[in-house]
Amino acid sequence: MDAAEEALAHAQIASLLSLYYQALDVGDFDTLETEVMAEDATWQVIQLATNGRVEDEASGRDEVLAWFKRMLSGDVTMSEGTVRHYINTHVIRVEPNGRAARSTSHLQAVDTVTMANLACGFVWAEHVKTEVGWRIRHYKVEERITDKDMEAFKATFGLEYE
Repeated sequence: MDAAEEALAHAQIASLLSLYYQALDVGDFDTLETEVMAEDATWQVIQLATNGRVEDEASGRDEVLAWFKRMLSGDVTMSEGTVRHYINTHVIRVEPNGRAARSTSHLQAVDTVTMANLACGFVWAEHVKTEVGWRIRHYKVEERITDKDMEAFKATFGLEYE
């Protein structure tokens, strides 16, 4: 892969990561399905708060989408439609064959009404280049969230604290 192809991959992957959160923030499941996730996608979430830690994972695009729909129908702050996620400081490493890549990024979530910081964390992702462009194959986020959102997340998914 030459430098121009690698630079293009970096730009496309950075855009893909932004598209993911923009679609999630407004509940645009069609975009998540058709433009963001690989069919064999896996999403892993590790959430930390002063009142505990939970981990959850969903595998396969349909299961991940169902997981998002369930989360957005619960009492987590995101379900109110007033959260905006910001993902940045990407480090992207494209495999020499140009068909796969890995990225790490910082994440922040803000309440658009109060401007309160709701979450702060780190993202690891694996990307695959498909016939229709780059897609996220594996996504792992570890974030510190509010105690209120921890309680809501736990209740929505029936998870236990560690």
